[in-house]
Order: sequence, then structure tokens, then C-alpha cells
Amino acid sequence: MTTEQATTLKMTLESMFAHIEQKESIIEDLEQIERLQQEVRTTAPPQLRHYLERRSYTKALDFLTDDFTD
Repeated sequence: MTTEQATTLKMTLESMFAHIEQKESIIEDLEQIERLQQEVRTTAPPQLRHYLERRSYTKALDFLTDDFTD
């Protein structure tokens, strides 16, 4: 998983949570997350893959914020 992929995934998750807070549609965000998940499925850290597969998006964002992109 490249830094660029991690950054894009993090930004997409942040966008999704902002849309949820504003009561806006998250369909595009979910589609982008799905595309990114498929793109990084063999190279992402196992813990992040687990979070994405289980749709634990808060945990995935925390992982990317705390453990991967800092």
C-alpha cells in the first residue's frame, strides 16, 4: 500500500464522515472506499484490511491517522 493510496483512503473516509454529519449522501464515498479496498487488498496492513472488510470505517480512519500516515 502506497502512501498515496493511504492518503486517498483517509481523505475519502473523512469525506464520508463529513457527509454523514451533514446528512448528505455517502454513496460516492462508499463506492470510492470499495474501489480503494480492492486496489490495496494485497498490500494493505492486515489490521486495516480487517477494518475495511468489516466496514469498521471509524477504526480504519483511526488506523490510518495514528499508525500509517503520521
